[in-house]
Parts: sequence; structure tokens; C-alpha cells
Amino acid sequence: MMLTRPIRFTRFGTFYILFALAVGAAAINTGNNLLYLILGILLGFIVISGFLSDSALWGITTAWAPIGSLYAGEKALLECRMLKGGFPGVAISVESHWEGLKALYSFVPWIPSKGQASTRIELTPPKRGYLTLESCRYSTRFPFGLFQKSHNERMDERWVVYPHLYLLPNDDLERQGLEASPKSTHRQGMGTLPLMMRDYRAGDAMRQIQWKMSAKRQRLIVKEMEEEAGQGDLFYLDSWPAHFSPLEMESFISFIASLIFSVYERSRPFGLGIPERLFGPEHSRAHLHRIFEFLALVDPFQNRGQGHSKLPVEWNSRVIDIAPLWAARGRTYARPS
Repeated sequence: MMLTRPIRFTRFGTFYILFALAVGAAAINTGNNLLYLILGILLGFIVISGFLSDSALWGITTAWAPIGSLYAGEKALLECRMLKGGFPGVAISVESHWEGLKALYSFVPWIPSKGQASTRIELTPPKRGYLTLESCRYSTRFPFGLFQKSHNERMDERWVVYPHLYLLPNDDLERQGLEASPKSTHRQGMGTLPLMMRDYRAGDAMRQIQWKMSAKRQRLIVKEMEEEAGQGDLFYLDSWPAHFSPLEMESFISFIASLIFSVYERSRPFGLGIPERLFGPEHSRAHLHRIFEFLALVDPFQNRGQGHSKLPVEWNSRVIDIAPLWAARGRTYARPS
């Protein structure tokens, strides 16, 4: 028990023990029954304190989860749900230890018996890759503040940290030939730009109905979309730069992620082709996170100098070389939404 829940005396606890020893010495020297009674009460409080503090820590389990996505260099929130069985948890301090970060502290005043409570911590992941929670230390001074009893738990949980993002300005994208919207075809299709409004016809999809305009005109109105000229933009990298230092490579990966994010914000289908992987153009949040996760975990130094496989002949997307965009990049930063 001492190994799993070590005890540390507080300042008040140290004074309390010394006072109890002094009362015990006085009781032995004088034989005063009142002093023996006081000594018994003092020792009884020590036993009760040990039992209650041990009960407050016994059976604690935690579940950690980030609130939203994690980005390198950006502040993030993680929620810790603490579950307790048996005796309630009272005045619990949580000390979490993270790989590459300082220990973080939080305080939970009450965890109901066979219930749960939650607390949040704020941290800033220093780099892309994995954010690893190595261990947690739960401690309490309940009930009298005589001792601080603690319990350590090995966690070994991790989450993916995306590369650092910055939003590329519209002027930069236009100068580099990345229009904010696809080319016009003036044909009905499944694109992202509206083409016309018309009355509802049998067989039209319900998702095309414009309910506000329908209510205003007292009949069903459907919005037709314009067909896109191609399947989207495919950002292409023939090979990882062979002369980049680790710091420059991290900036380069951050630029690729920011480029993808900027095009996603403009509702344009996007894809990515690099030596290790090919992502076809698509516009969805799931597709964005797939690319971000790959960029978060890729090790470009393993394949530096290796060329990319050829694109399929039937590819109908606009292929954009990333290298010239990197050479002409802007430096206007903005926090991602």
C-alpha cells in the first residue's frame, strides 16, 4: 500500500506529529490520564485521515480526449473524465505528464460515488506527430490536510497533432493561379456554384429545395448547381527537397497543409500527390483530416530524393506543382478557424 499510494507530510502534518509525540512523552513522564486520552484522540485522527484519503483515491480511472483537432504551435484543450467507484473522490489533484512538455496540473473538488467528474487542461503541442500522455498522478490531502497521499497511473495514450496552419491570403492565391472558385461551364451539374432557380419538378432531390424561398413564394423552389470544369486541384510534389534542414522541412510541410486548408476554405475540391501517397481531389472535412493526418506522421527524410509515380492518364484535375508555390509563398499568418 505504501508503494502504490506514497505519503508525504504537509507542514501542518509535520507539526501535528511532533505535537502528538510531545503529548505522548508528557503522558509517559507524568502518568496523567488526560494526556493519554488526548494522545489517543490525536492518533485516532491520524488513522482516520489515512483511511479516508486512501478511500478517496481508490478506484479512480480517467479517460482523456482532445476538444477539437490538435495543431502544432496552437493552444489546445483536453478533457479529462474521472470515474470513481465506491467512496467518493474529494479534493483530487491531477498531475499529468506529457512527452516533451512540462507536467500540467488540475483540481477536481468532488467525484461522486460510482459517478464521474471532468476537468480541462490547456497545452500547446510543440510539433506535429504524436502528443503522448505518459502518466497521471492523483493526490489528495483530504480530510484534515495532515498528509498528501498519491497514486500514479501509467497511461501511454497518444493523439495525432496536425502541422501548424496559416491561412494564405487571397492575393497570394490569385497571383499563384489558384482561383477561389472553379471555372464556369454554364451547364447544370453537381458542382459548388449556383446556376439558376426554378420550380420543383417530380424526381428532384429534396436537398436541392430552397425552403426559405419556397415559403416566400408559396411553392417549392429548387436551386440548380453548375457543373465544374474539372475534378478539382491536385497539388503535386515530385520529390521531397534534398537540401532542406529539419527546420526547413517542417516549414515546408506546414506550408503544404496550409495550402490544402486554404483551398478547402474556398469550397474547392483538393487533392495531394507526394512521393509516398496520392489523395484524389475531393471536398470534404473527412478528406481534409485524412491528408492532415498523413502530413502529421510522414517522415520525408526516409524518401528524400525519391521521385513520385506517374499520375493516371485519365486524371481530369488541374495539377499544380507545389515547389513554385513554395518559392513564391507569402508570409501573412492567421489562426485557422
